[in-house]
Amino acid sequence: MKYLIEGITQHGEGVARINGKATFISYAVPGEEVRIRITEDRKKYSRAEITEIITASPDRIEPPCPHYYKCGGCAWQHIKYERQLQIKRQLVNDALERIGKIDTEVLPVIGMDNPWGYRNKVTWHIGKTQGEMKLGYYRANSREFLPIKECMLLQPEITELSRFLNCYLFLIGAEPDRKVIIRQGSADNKLMLIIEGPVDQEALINLMKGYPNLESLLVYENQQLDLLMGTPYLNFQIGTYKYQVSPLAFFQVNNQQAERLYQLVKHTLGNTQQTVLDAYCGTGSIALYISEQCREIIGIEAYAESIQDANNNTGLNNIHNCQFYTGKCEQIIPALEQQFDTIILDPPRSGCHPSLLTSIIKKNPRNIIYVSCNPATLARDLAVLTSDGYGISMVQPVDMFPQAGHVETVVLMSRVKD
Repeated sequence: MKYLIEGITQHGEGVARINGKATFISYAVPGEEVRIRITEDRKKYSRAEITEIITASPDRIEPPCPHYYKCGGCAWQHIKYERQLQIKRQLVNDALERIGKIDTEVLPVIGMDNPWGYRNKVTWHIGKTQGEMKLGYYRANSREFLPIKECMLLQPEITELSRFLNCYLFLIGAEPDRKVIIRQGSADNKLMLIIEGPVDQEALINLMKGYPNLESLLVYENQQLDLLMGTPYLNFQIGTYKYQVSPLAFFQVNNQQAERLYQLVKHTLGNTQQTVLDAYCGTGSIALYISEQCREIIGIEAYAESIQDANNNTGLNNIHNCQFYTGKCEQIIPALEQQFDTIILDPPRSGCHPSLLTSIIKKNPRNIIYVSCNPATLARDLAVLTSDGYGISMVQPVDMFPQAGHVETVVLMSRVKD
């Protein structure tokens, strides 16, 4: 029997309705007719794999990565990039309608001219294969190690360092089930290497000494981060603003799209010298970028190292109207006495704490700018805000993660009642 693929999930699974139940079909594309084999049958849903494509979508392409159908890193390489952007727009729209019960226009996704080689960070796993230690990822939906020779999403210098290290893991005493993190700054293209120990630190230093563009070498063991060589930070630049970022602090992994995202926030804010609250501010990247058009900015972030970075970055950029505080947003923000013209929310994938949304509504800002990396939690939180005095003026997705199902979204909300 053949089935029509009616939709797709962010994990790259096509969706068909079979006997009134949603069936998620690996690597199927909307509009295709396929035959399938059920691999998992649950009460409310099933999962399946394709046994035959009867009618292929014109959007289907051959994935360029040889690891694609085994690796769990990407989800959409089998779909033309132009169609990926359309689907991501639809995912945001569907989440708003289904979860948030919100009917509003979602603008076309801001994509990339070249959707490859964009990631400035990779987290490798160390595994043992054929008796040798190798770098790799986990296979899709499992903890099974898959050695990877090349990831097409990484910046070239990160790929080269990964290949080099892959040849010498045995020399440094690397152990399986540990992680290796490689990051690259955008200001100077310098590299940072973080290896989860235990390792032979002397051998590691001797191996990496003199490696081109390696700025920092660190070992993470027993919840302790030790600097073996170089500086304890990376240098990033977005527009004219410079950022020093600690080894484990969050920073956007896509330099080009990060600048487009921040430009969007800056344009949305307007040049009116407002007082702004930046919740989940991280290293202060957005706050500093918009600082010239603000009277005062207060940033809140739970990760102490990020706040240290944010404070350092104000000095680095000679900015004097930003203040940053360490703590949970839902605990600090209710105690703030200031009133804010605009509140910026940039939470993790889990979205905002419910009590934080209550506090924001009580503060009654004129505008709220919500920057989200998860359409589902975005829709959930927008439902709360729109039910209590705020209307949506703009929903603009930005493709921070080409070839993957994730999508960043910037939403402007304005107060429609006092």
